[in-house]
Amino acid sequence: MPKENKSRLNLPKVSPIEADKVKLPYNGSVVSEQGFSFSFACFDHSHELFNLGGKTEDGTVGGSWFIDLMDCLKSVSNMTFDQARASMHELHPVDWKNANVKCPTNDKQHEYWQFRINKSKGRVVGILIDSVFYVVWLDRHHNLSNSEGYGGAKKFSPGKSLYELQEERIQELESKCKQLQADVDELLSK
Repeated sequence: MPKENKSRLNLPKVSPIEADKVKLPYNGSVVSEQGFSFSFACFDHSHELFNLGGKTEDGTVGGSWFIDLMDCLKSVSNMTFDQARASMHELHPVDWKNANVKCPTNDKQHEYWQFRINKSKGRVVGILIDSVFYVVWLDRHHNLSNSEGYGGAKKFSPGKSLYELQEERIQELESKCKQLQADVDELLSK
């Protein structure tokens, strides 16, 4: 029997390729799992102190406030837990003993945290699980606790969406049309 000709292939050794880091558009930041993500799955704007009502013409907090909020969320999302605690946003647990409200739905299972948008723009209140901050309340008026220089809790009528405002306007117009039709019918019956 002939000898089997065994040839050995010398394959080049390939070193594991380091995965390309994902860079975000616009700012070129590298995606990091150390920063915060935000979820609005627990968001509640039905509470009388956190309903986003305000003194503007449409009865809500102003549009420029939301720009400040978005800038704050962007800033915090690029921080680690320790950086957020030491930053101007001052991430810290909610002290329910000194709060103007009770813990949402008496939730004693989760620790609630807050951070400020900036000195005079209010706070974001929620639950922190791993690196996800579940927003529960947006506190534009510093109502969570009595802050020096802001007075006590301020109550406003609940803010309404554009859809809700349009629905109200439609109902007003329908009611006015019915009244005018009744007036016309009465005049014609004379």
